[in-house]
Amino acid sequence: MKKTFISSTFALVALFAFASGTAFAQSPQVALPSAGLTPESSFYFLDRLGENLRQFFTFNPEAKAKLQIEFAGERIAEIKVMVEKKGVNAKGLAIAESLLQANVAYAAEIVSEEKISGKDVTALAKTLNDEFDARDKLLEQTFKDAKAQLKAQRKEIKTNLLAEARRVGDTAQIAVLEAQLNDIDGQIDALGQKKDQLENSLQNEQKNIEKEMNEAYQEKEEIEQKEEQEAEEAEEAEEAIEAEEPEEADEPEEAAEQSEVKEKDNEKDNSQDSGSSNQGDQTKTEDNE
Repeated sequence: MKKTFISSTFALVALFAFASGTAFAQSPQVALPSAGLTPESSFYFLDRLGENLRQFFTFNPEAKAKLQIEFAGERIAEIKVMVEKKGVNAKGLAIAESLLQANVAYAAEIVSEEKISGKDVTALAKTLNDEFDARDKLLEQTFKDAKAQLKAQRKEIKTNLLAEARRVGDTAQIAVLEAQLNDIDGQIDALGQKKDQLENSLQNEQKNIEKEMNEAYQEKEEIEQKEEQEAEEAEEAEEAIEAEEPEEADEPEEAAEQSEVKEKDNEKDNSQDSGSSNQGDQTKTEDNE
């Protein structure tokens, strides 16, 4: 009975791994697979077992290297799900990041070993590099989307909730909202740091793949990386300017609110003065009569 259960479990895991790999391979474009189980799940070991089985039964070095880039895509999908749901403090995020780096490092190691054995690995190195580049862009977009979502929350709090609390003079609510804004700013900073840290570690491993390409491909990669870096720096500068704009807009906004409140008070005073004047005229008329 026990032997039958073990055999059934092994077959189920192998079938799950094969189905997962087939679904990913059928995609005509480079895209993230379904994240499936994430490191937060207590059943994540089943996902890892399936990958180990696929790796064990893959004998061709080139296919095994490509398999590592495929696994890297799955790690990125897991990171995307965890960051979107729970942010940079998600439990299990560090595990996915570590496995992602290991996948890319192993792919680079396979390419290096093939080159040492005397094989021309230029085409393989370029294929792996291009495929990982596409997945790496999806990883970068994940952090951008999470950052944009936090900025939208900050804008909503600042523009509507905090402005209303200041207008009515609710000091307790103002304190709560300002604390929320500080927390969001901290999350945005943490996202940026996590992105930079992960990107730097992955780039180091990716360079080990790139160096196995011929000089023409290497020069092309260097030019593309330089252009991407310049575009990223320009985008970061633009984001920094946008981040400063709401702060500068606070004072005019508060001044406008104070002006509006003052106008209302003046209207109220004028109304009261007008009422008092009319009442005084009426009293004077009655006295004359």
